Amino acid sequence: LRGNGVVDTRRRDELIERFELDPRKKARTYSKGNRQKVAIVAAFSTNAELYILDEPTSGLDPLMEKAFRRCVEEVADRGAAVLLSSHILAEVEKLCDNVTIIRAGRAVKSGTLEELRHLMRTTVSVRTRDDSRGLQQADFVHDFTDQDGQARFSVDRTELDSAMAQLTDLGIVELTVTPASLEDLFLREYQGADR
Repeated sequence: LRGNGVVDTRRRDELIERFELDPRKKARTYSKGNRQKVAIVAAFSTNAELYILDEPTSGLDPLMEKAFRRCVEEVADRGAAVLLSSHILAEVEKLCDNVTIIRAGRAVKSGTLEELRHLMRTTVSVRTRDDSRGLQQADFVHDFTDQDGQARFSVDRTELDSAMAQLTDLGIVELTVTPASLEDLFLREYQGADR
C-alpha cells in the first residue's frame, strides 16, 4: 500500500460488514477465506494511492469475489492504482484495464485489454449440412478439428465475418461461438514459448 496509510475506521467497519466478518473471533480460528477477507478489509480500509494485490480472491466464494470487485472499482474510481496478480484470468478480464503476461519472471505480452483482444481468437463449433472439412484449408481457420461431423476451429476476430459467410454457404445446423478470452491468449503465449 502506498499513500497516507491511515485507517478510515468508518470504511473499515463498513467493509467488515460487507465481507461478513466477525471481528470478535480470534484470528487463528479463521478459515483461509476469512483470513483473506481480513487482508482485503485491512488493505481497502486505507486511503492508499497504490494497492498491490497478489491472488486476492484465493479462498473467497463467488459472493465475496463480487464484494472484492466492488472494492477495487471504488478505489479505482477515486484515482488509486491497483496492481493485481492473479491466475484467475476471468477475474483479470473483469477488473483490469492493462494486462501483462509474465513467464519465468519476464513480461512476454503487455497492453490494454482492448489491445490484446485483437490477438485473441474466437472459437467456433459447428455442424453443417455439407461437409465442413474443406474449411481447414481457409487462411483464417486455426486449430481445425472434425469429430463425427462436428467441426471446431478458432478464428481471429477480424476474420469472423469470412468464417460465418463460409459456414452459411455450407448450411448451418448447429453453431456455438465462444468469444476470445484472456485465458486463450495466455495459453497461446505459454504454448508458443515451449516450441
